[in-house]
Amino acid sequence: MAGVPVRVLLVEDNPGDARLISEALRETKGVDFTLAVAETLAAGLERVAAADVDIVLLDLSLPDAFGLDTYRRAHIGAPHLPIIVLTGNEDETLAVSAVNEGAQDFLSKRKLDGEMLGRSIRYAIERNRLLEQVRQLAIIDDLTGLANRRGFSLLCQHHFDIANRNHLQLRLLFIDVDRFKSINDTYGHQVGDGALSDVATVLVQTFRKSDVIGRVGGDEFCVLLTQGAADGARTSTERLRASLLAMNLTGDRPYQLSLSVGIGVYDPDHPTSFDDLMQRADEAMYAEKSARRQKAS
Repeated sequence: MAGVPVRVLLVEDNPGDARLISEALRETKGVDFTLAVAETLAAGLERVAAADVDIVLLDLSLPDAFGLDTYRRAHIGAPHLPIIVLTGNEDETLAVSAVNEGAQDFLSKRKLDGEMLGRSIRYAIERNRLLEQVRQLAIIDDLTGLANRRGFSLLCQHHFDIANRNHLQLRLLFIDVDRFKSINDTYGHQVGDGALSDVATVLVQTFRKSDVIGRVGGDEFCVLLTQGAADGARTSTERLRASLLAMNLTGDRPYQLSLSVGIGVYDPDHPTSFDDLMQRADEAMYAEKSARRQKAS
């Protein structure tokens, strides 16, 4: 972005808040910004259609749109643009929901300064560009539509960089389909492919859009949790098992899906490589699988 002005579209109907955003952008060092303001979502989408926007700053309370529906409509109208949600004191929960649905970030208008806004814009554009790169390169698993190992590694490394900058821990779930070989051998590879697609569906339905999900091996999947408390991985694992149970109660499958899950922690104070983190989570998964087998015997 060096030397090239970043074209920012602010969708905001409050003139005072628009002025604060403009002043914060002028305070930002190292990057030049040009700012356009639209007071309604419809006007903002018209500006997006003109293809002269790099990023959208979106207020969720507009004359023609309100709440989470504001983000959803904006994302449909600008699916390839990064969107940062701006919040007042009263709608942070909505903003978190928007991030879970794919918004790059959210910022409180009451706590905004130039450094924070500029950093958030740079990260959002960087991450969105990386996601576009993932879409364009041959790094998507054809069967499930998830990132393959290469794509998952690329996205994880980006989140490692952000974690290092912000001193945040990340958690990686390594997931193995139990007795998958038996499903393949008993019912054939077509049914086995269906089982893998079922697992992918459960993962997408269970985790947030901001999390990174990939198929990293034949019957192995990974999820990088990009947000959440220290116990978020355990909570997410419990939610995954509940979702899997619900899927097993539906449909007419000749098998029951079961998963083993291991957790690895990325600590920016002791950074590690993607492969090392995967290995630790893989070892934790096998330890869990072995413990369950011993308990069943």
